[in-house]
Amino acid sequence: MRVKETFFHRVKFIVADETTTRFWEDTWLGNTPLALQYPSLYHIAQRKDDYVATILQTVPLNIQFRRSLVGERWASWLHLVRRLMDVQLSDQGDTLNWKL
Repeated sequence: MRVKETFFHRVKFIVADETTTRFWEDTWLGNTPLALQYPSLYHIAQRKDDYVATILQTVPLNIQFRRSLVGERWASWLHLVRRLMDVQLSDQGDTLNWKL
């Protein structure tokens, strides 16, 4: 594992304004990155390095997939969207906590 990957797997972002936290690859919602929690969605996402703020700035969410969301992908998407509905934004910057 590369140094960057090791670092990001050992920290959790506390999201406030969501401008510096990557949606898929940083740990901010749960204990692992969304890329690991929802691999079927991550693999078909067009922009894997978007920030949380970019995704959540519009309704519907600003995210595109390369394939249709059917079957298990659709169920995963609905589960993720339900979790995102509980995310609260603030004017403070995102912070970083070590997972110990």
